[in-house]
Amino acid sequence: MSILRLWVIGSAFVAALLLLAGWFLGVQPRLAEVSASNAERQNVATVNAQYEAVLADLRELSENLPALESELAAVRVEIPQDPELSTYLGQLNVLAEASGVSLNEVTANTPQLVEARLVEPYGVTDLVAIPVQISALGAPEDITRFLRSAQFGPRLLLVAGFGIGDDGGSGRVSLDGFIFVLPEEGAALPSVDEGAVGGVDPSVEPSAEPSTSPSP
Repeated sequence: MSILRLWVIGSAFVAALLLLAGWFLGVQPRLAEVSASNAERQNVATVNAQYEAVLADLRELSENLPALESELAAVRVEIPQDPELSTYLGQLNVLAEASGVSLNEVTANTPQLVEARLVEPYGVTDLVAIPVQISALGAPEDITRFLRSAQFGPRLLLVAGFGIGDDGGSGRVSLDGFIFVLPEEGAALPSVDEGAVGGVDPSVEPSAEPSTSPSP
């Protein structure tokens, strides 16, 4: 084999070695860096998109904040954070006067927690029920009007039962029901009593029209 041929073969071998070295020492690391940079860029783009979605939700909530606050204020009238029994009595007096009846007696019994299984599906854990008894006197049509207005008045009232009868020539209604309190987080709560709501499920919607069947 001639010296020239050996030089050609040696040069080709060296060129191949240089090519491989250039690939493994130069090109391949750069390709790996490009791949890592692309992956990082995609991750950043994904995170940015998530943040943008969150910001969009926050902007929407911010725009709806006045309406949400108004809705919460209305709910807090129906279900306040405290018993506010004196306020409720004042509301009943207004409803009674507007209906043409006179309140005879209003009593409230020991507050009790509503069973958790009834309210937890709605994201509520500490709903308090206060049993109330309301007695009013008036003409039958006025009593019916008062029952309806008391049931759908400013304060949420769940009617558990009532009786209508006569009282010295005047109509009389005796109503049993529950008003509700949703205390602030951490507030003291009454103990749980399975019989607190008299076997009535507070999740049931009250009837639109009260019964006028006289009590036995």
